[in-house]
Amino acid sequence: MQRPRAILDVSDLPDTVFGDRDIMWWGTLSFVVIEGFTLALCAAVLIYFRQNYYGWPPPGTPLPSLGIPTLQLVLMLLSIPVIRWMARAAHDFDLGRVRIGLTVATLFVAAFVGLRAWELLRSLNVRWDTNAYGSAQWLILGAHGTLLAVEFVEVAGMAAIFWLAPVEEKHFSDVADAGFYWYFMVLAWIPLYALCFLGPRWF
Repeated sequence: MQRPRAILDVSDLPDTVFGDRDIMWWGTLSFVVIEGFTLALCAAVLIYFRQNYYGWPPPGTPLPSLGIPTLQLVLMLLSIPVIRWMARAAHDFDLGRVRIGLTVATLFVAAFVGLRAWELLRSLNVRWDTNAYGSAQWLILGAHGTLLAVEFVEVAGMAAIFWLAPVEEKHFSDVADAGFYWYFMVLAWIPLYALCFLGPRWF
């Protein structure tokens, strides 16, 4: 005699979900944890080197410039309301607003990448191989710069999909996840900006 099997009816479950109900959100969270730990290690390197010098930056090394790095930070903070607006549009499955949001976000992050290149080449006022201070500064800006580059590729790719390809409901959830990563990218830079550009003036 065959034993009865329990059957679960999942026909009422939604096809598209957001936040921690979505497996991709957990993947993004894992990436945030890994990258956050990497940035913390990079910051620890700079702090460790600082303890081994009487002057910081070392004598003969100019202070970093503040103009472009401060502009970068301000633009990052100004982008947060745009990303929140885009994420709400994604939750509403509003194709038009999401297209606009992704386009504006692409322009923002393209500017971030360009400004980061300027920061490395002109604002730090030190080469990566000049001394330990220069190496640690380049390490932090370079590591965070990889986040900017990744987000540029992701957001620009999504913008292309939403403008040029057939859009499915699951793609709106991906847009919300990109917003979640964006918050991390911006908020992680605030203490690093203070450490790299204000720290040499304070410590």
